[in-house]
Amino acid sequence: MKIFEWVEEIEGIYEDLVDKTRNESLKEIQKERNIQDKLLEETTRKNQEIIKEALNTVSKILSEESAKFEELLTNLNNNIEKYYYDNRNELINTMFKELGFDF
Repeated sequence: MKIFEWVEEIEGIYEDLVDKTRNESLKEIQKERNIQDKLLEETTRKNQEIIKEALNTVSKILSEESAKFEELLTNLNNNIEKYYYDNRNELINTMFKELGFDF
């Protein structure tokens, strides 16, 4: 009967339309996923560059401040040594007096 053939033909067309729609939807989803992946990669790359730049800046500042601190410690050490050598005899005499060895 022709009516059953039409029904089968309509079912076939319906299945084809559903398959085509599904495939198109999957293609669109994949396309959008690829776009989002690229955006995520770009954002990640930019963030890595920002972090790298920040770390380089901090490293440079830390290195400069460390050099200044080292210079200050060296100067302080030199001043202590100079003070000690300039006042060594007086310091020794003061220690002997404090210990009671001032004969």
